Amino acid sequence: MEFLVAALALALAFVLLVATSLRRRSRRRLAIREGATELRAALERAAAPVPELLDAIGEYASWERAVFAEARAAADQAAAADSATECVAAYDRFVMATNDLFAIVEVYPDLSADEDTAGRLQELERATEQAATARARLAPLLAGRAG
Repeated sequence: MEFLVAALALALAFVLLVATSLRRRSRRRLAIREGATELRAALERAAAPVPELLDAIGEYASWERAVFAEARAAADQAAAADSATECVAAYDRFVMATNDLFAIVEVYPDLSADEDTAGRLQELERATEQAATARARLAPLLAGRAG
């Protein structure tokens, strides 16, 4: 009889351990999904003004075609990112490309003086900051999943 009680207690403990583990995994998957959704939305907002910015900047700095091509490709990748890992990779590429774009804008003060361009730049900065926050929350979850 004591053996049966001990076996039942052990089985119950095992079931609780498995249930807790499954709940943690489920919460982590949900957190990753939500984080990817947040990052994807911020990337889409950040990528939206890029084509118009490139058109405005291109009038001033047509010699920077490689930077424009990378910024456009990064914006396309950011808008198309689907999985959490793709969103993080798209964010990293997007930030590098837009940093180069901001460097070009700094060379031409007339660009940031233009109201439309300044508004797009501010929109891009805000959305990129939101994406950075979302990426910072998502990256540890992805690292925990790999480990």
